[in-house]
Amino acid sequence: MMLKITKIQESRSDVLLKLEGKITAEWADLLDGECRSLLRQEKAVYLDCSHVDFIDAKGVEVLRGLPPTQITLMSAPGFVMELLQIGDRS
Repeated sequence: MMLKITKIQESRSDVLLKLEGKITAEWADLLDGECRSLLRQEKAVYLDCSHVDFIDAKGVEVLRGLPPTQITLMSAPGFVMELLQIGDRS
C-alpha cells in the first residue's frame, strides 16, 4: 500500500491535503517535496491524517522536519501523534 495525497481544497493562502495509507521511507520524500513546494508558494498547509494507518521512522522524521508554524496536522490517529512526540521528550 502506498501513500495517497489528495488536494481537497486550495485557496491563495492555504491548502488542505488528505493523506491516506502509509507514510514510509518510500513515500516520505514525496510528501516532503509536496509540502515544501506549497510552502514556497507561501501557503499554510493542513494535512488531514485521519486515514494514515502506518508511519515509519523516515515518515516521522519528515513530518517533524516541516515547519510547525506553516504545517498543521489534523485528525491524526493517536499512534501518529505519539510517534511525533517521542523525540520531544528529554
